[in-house]
Amino acid sequence: MNNALLTGSRLSQRLTNRMNSVLQAAVPWTECGLIAASTHGISPIWLQDLETRLAKENENLAVIANYETDEGTLTILLPGQSLAFTHFVSLSVKAYLQDAGLLNGAMAVASFPESAPASDETLIDFLALLDEKEQSDIAVYQGQPQSPEPPTVVMIDPNADLLDFLNVRLGLQGYDVRPAHDGMEGLRLVEAVQPDLVITELALPALDGYQVIHRIRQTQSRACKVVVLTDLTVEQDICKCFDLGAADVIKKPFSPMELEARLRRLLA
Repeated sequence: MNNALLTGSRLSQRLTNRMNSVLQAAVPWTECGLIAASTHGISPIWLQDLETRLAKENENLAVIANYETDEGTLTILLPGQSLAFTHFVSLSVKAYLQDAGLLNGAMAVASFPESAPASDETLIDFLALLDEKEQSDIAVYQGQPQSPEPPTVVMIDPNADLLDFLNVRLGLQGYDVRPAHDGMEGLRLVEAVQPDLVITELALPALDGYQVIHRIRQTQSRACKVVVLTDLTVEQDICKCFDLGAADVIKKPFSPMELEARLRRLLA
């Protein structure tokens, strides 16, 4: 671990301990705001003056300020305060530091556990904002973005080669593809995985595509889209698909790029 990561990790551990001490104190705080700023050296007198000014501006505000000498970082804990209020207080902190010539970089704000659970990992993530933002910004930490679940697609077609092709092709586009060779197998998959989208042929063993569409529309929410991918091209067949609740009909042979574009539109 390089020196920057090591010092950041040490600071995050200290902050985690302080944060959890606040949240687990006799006073039942359910949240704790946190302000961090890259600063020049701050003496104990400056810290006391800052705490006093913030307390005067905001009645009943508890303020716990520390200057981390090795990291050149000012940290302020605000027990019981939300992210919105912590950001409001940070504006006064920024003005104070700028007037005193103490601000030496960026500032960041968060509230735990509103922004994220208080842990070494999340506080390292939070402190990294001090390196990423311009000096004029106050970065608001709202936790790491969650990776969205890949859309689930049930693909029903008796052609094994086509299933293999689309399984690979759509899989590369980020879809979770579940293949089925007949209507009954397809409906069992639909019931089990609750997919975002179903692609079905009309000419199927066991149950045909019309029956599949009808059953899906009876049992699944409208959020589950049904796309018909078929050899049948009679206009009456296409109209029947839409009447049963299909969202789109694509005729074979088809363009894989067009199919992918239509799926993206339906799932947008």
